[in-house]
Amino acid sequence: MYGNNPMRPQEDSDGQKLWVQEVFYTLQGEAIFAGQPAVFVRLGGCNLRCYWCDTDFESSTYNPSLDELVAHVESVRPAVCDLIVITGGEPLRQNINPFVTRLLEKGLRVQIETSGSLNLDLPEHPRLFFLCSPKTTKLHPGIAPRISAFKYVVALGETDPQDGLPVMSTQKRDMAARIARPVEGSRVYVMPRDDQDPERNRANMQECARIAMTFGYTLTLQTHKLLGIN
Repeated sequence: MYGNNPMRPQEDSDGQKLWVQEVFYTLQGEAIFAGQPAVFVRLGGCNLRCYWCDTDFESSTYNPSLDELVAHVESVRPAVCDLIVITGGEPLRQNINPFVTRLLEKGLRVQIETSGSLNLDLPEHPRLFFLCSPKTTKLHPGIAPRISAFKYVVALGETDPQDGLPVMSTQKRDMAARIARPVEGSRVYVMPRDDQDPERNRANMQECARIAMTFGYTLTLQTHKLLGIN
């Protein structure tokens, strides 16, 4: 999208239909469950406009019912896979409560990838995980206590020397903005930003490694990109 997407507000609906960009079986490439087989459900639309985001979450008009979406997930999920990753866009922009509940009732693990800028009333469950990659200066107070781990996208020269985390806006290039910090005691991952430039990407990766070693964070890479898969 590279900052060209419309900024879509949080929807008020019963969650019986969702806007979906794509559903596919792959390996989770990042953070908590990196390397594990997963079915990704990429939802449409986002409330933010990150200038470096390379993900398409706007081109699909797929708007399945809850039953249709659950059936779609099951049609691509092999028996060896029990992890469903709900991502976007911003998945908390739509009412995914009924969808998440159905997945949990099937005994599946569910990971929600969010910016932490929105909140949604979702069930408390040991198989429900929230991976937050902050993109704004504040987390929504309702979602902060639910976050299982934080992931920060890091670029050389755009971090605070005191904690190694970003101090530049995700919404406007070259504008200072101290991105929301993790909840104390949380697991923190750092991932190099993909700047679509090999030399710059190498520098970002080396900076990520340095930050992880300095502050005790965990380095995570976009494994799926390295493998050439979705």
